[in-house]
Amino acid sequence: MTLSLLAFGVVIALNNLALSLTLGALDGRRHWRRILSVFAVFEFTVPLIGVWLGREIAQAVATDLGWLGPVILAGLGITTLLSLRADRRDRAHLVRAMTSWRGLAALSAGLSTDNLMVGFGLGLGGVSPLALATTIMVCSVSFAAIGLQVGHRVSRDYERPALAVSGIALIGLAAASALGWL
Repeated sequence: MTLSLLAFGVVIALNNLALSLTLGALDGRRHWRRILSVFAVFEFTVPLIGVWLGREIAQAVATDLGWLGPVILAGLGITTLLSLRADRRDRAHLVRAMTSWRGLAALSAGLSTDNLMVGFGLGLGGVSPLALATTIMVCSVSFAAIGLQVGHRVSRDYERPALAVSGIALIGLAAASALGWL
């Protein structure tokens, strides 16, 4: 069971890694405490909510909101690619919007739709809700911290290529998520 939890934690954390690579490339690393705090809150509480809600609601939510996570990722990827045409001041404005409390809450909520589904499924299978939530949070926050650092370092020397790769990676992650590969 421990390996299953870790596997789910790593897969779910990939969304946070992709988003954090982009935020790091856009110089959002300056707000790392805020970013990691908001991610931690969402990554811990949303699986608990999923466990609490139950199987019937899970099927309705999966049908109605399964598109939300991929749309947010694709939108962020497109925005990142479009930022290549903007000057540094415009990119700084984008980072301020995305790393504001409101922006981070919106991004985290969108990224956490899969956490809700995992919470439903694993919670009903007898997995400890606290073990599930803690595993997802630790993996997601760890990956986000790595993504912020790597994104920042790469963009310092290769800003435009780093932004292009981040944007394409987010769109690819959105497509993989929409197709059910993640």
